[in-house]
Amino acid sequence: MERRLMQTADASPQQVFRQLNQVSLRTVTAHAVPIVYLIMVIMGFSGDEVLGTMFIIAPALLLIGAAGPYLFLNWLVSRTLREAEVSEPAEARLQRILRLPQAYEGGLIALTALGTAIYGAVPTIYYPGKNPWTIAWAIITVVLLCLLSGIHRRLKFEQVLRPHAIQEFQRHPELDLGGSGFSWPRYRWYLPYAFGLFILCALVVSFTVLGQQARPIYEQVLAQVDAAPRGQASPFLRAAVGQVIDASALPLLLLNGYLLLVATLSALSLARHLSEGARSVQASMEALAAGAPILPQWASTDEIGDLAAATARAFGKLRDFSLSLRDSAGSLKNSADQLGMSTTKQTEVLTLQASALQETQVTAQEIKETSAMATQKAENVLRQTERANEISQVGEQAIQRTLDGLKAIQGQVNEMASRIRALDERARQVGRITESVKSLADRSNMLALNAAIEAVRSGEHGKGFGVVAREIRSLADQSIKATHNVSVILEDISEAIRTTAAITEEGSAKVGTSLGEIREFGETLQQLSNIVRDNAQSVRQITTAVNQQGTGITQIFQAVSDLSTMMDQTMSQLNNSMSAVDLVRDVSHQVSNFLGNYGWQEKEKNPESR
Repeated sequence: MERRLMQTADASPQQVFRQLNQVSLRTVTAHAVPIVYLIMVIMGFSGDEVLGTMFIIAPALLLIGAAGPYLFLNWLVSRTLREAEVSEPAEARLQRILRLPQAYEGGLIALTALGTAIYGAVPTIYYPGKNPWTIAWAIITVVLLCLLSGIHRRLKFEQVLRPHAIQEFQRHPELDLGGSGFSWPRYRWYLPYAFGLFILCALVVSFTVLGQQARPIYEQVLAQVDAAPRGQASPFLRAAVGQVIDASALPLLLLNGYLLLVATLSALSLARHLSEGARSVQASMEALAAGAPILPQWASTDEIGDLAAATARAFGKLRDFSLSLRDSAGSLKNSADQLGMSTTKQTEVLTLQASALQETQVTAQEIKETSAMATQKAENVLRQTERANEISQVGEQAIQRTLDGLKAIQGQVNEMASRIRALDERARQVGRITESVKSLADRSNMLALNAAIEAVRSGEHGKGFGVVAREIRSLADQSIKATHNVSVILEDISEAIRTTAAITEEGSAKVGTSLGEIREFGETLQQLSNIVRDNAQSVRQITTAVNQQGTGITQIFQAVSDLSTMMDQTMSQLNNSMSAVDLVRDVSHQVSNFLGNYGWQEKEKNPESR
């Protein structure tokens, strides 16, 4: 039966309407006889009275009881199953599908109440003496019975509509419907409502039957008690109670049996509804555990529907998480591969760097030793430079003294030249005097010669004078010779003086030249001394720089040693990284295989498509 009521989600609204109409006709037909009988009991109609007014009641009841539900259900199904408009929220169509059973129950109850009013009002008007207030009681009672019978009918309607509800639910499994009200049954109040409705219907039916059966007997017994002598009313009362029990037993048995049957069917339907919903969620969870996840094949307004919706949302989150995890695992694997290649390349580079660093360490050691030697040599150069500076200072002082001595010598030479020139002048004067003496000697010689001649002429008397003349002539000759010798000597002296003067002047010039050269040499030596001092300062700076360089090279050597240690640690860490990369690659591969074998589809597809 249930399989015959179940239809695929591809059924048209007219097919759904025909299915629902069949359910409605069966339930209405099944409950029509007890309800009509109960109305007759409440209103106190006899069979003849009902048949007598049937020609009036039948068309109205046919219109209200058959055409009304048919038209209302057709309109309701068309309105419910139409596609959602763009302006409507995503959950609007699913809410309409889930609210349809209760909406139909509301319309059916209204039509039933109207039919009951017509069914009770026509005989009351047609046959005087009927109490019109019983019509209201009949409407209340019939409405309660319709509500009770509507529990089973609502569940049947949900069964027919479930494929459409599930299809719509699986389109938007992430939605939170959040419905409320009487048209949105929840088991936390619907089960107490169903139980209370059954109890209320049983009480109302029992009260109605007992009241309607006891009322005429009560009036009869009351009249008999009033007419009977005092103290003889007990037999009438016992007889009245027996009559009430006899008259009420069959209606109570039939109607309460009917209520019990309806309540039992409703309870079974509710239990089956709960069981099917729970099994659907259980099947979904078992499918998830088995690696073939499907959304719960369930959609309802109750807590099972909430559980199915929560499960679907959890599936959606889990699917998104799993697919994201698969993508992340793929990305992680790619990253691990790239990291592995990068690590391999980095290992090669670090190996080369380690070799270069080892060579650098050796070179740094050599540089350190060379720097130490350079420092020692710089200190030696500094000492030599300082010594050269001292020597240059001594040289400057010696040159200064030489300059002073040369200046003194130049002064003396100049003085000598002056005196030699004076001596030359004196020698010239002596030469002139010698010339004068020679001239006088020549004149004396001539005079002596003349005197000799005169002495010869004088004869004897002139012999003494001749002797004197000879002596004078001899002295004159000697004077001439001496003068000649003096002249020669003076000439030699003059020549020597001139030579000495020339030499002196040349010496003075050379002394001046030497003085200039020595002065230039002094200036050059001064510049050299300045250069030496500058070099000494530079050498000091170089020594300081070399010392600092030595310190820096020591630090560099230490840094290179530290780098070598760090390089060893890095190589060890790279080896560990390679192991970690291999582990990550294996884990990502396992995750991808697990998710691939688990059955999740792409994000654009729903899990139920499996």
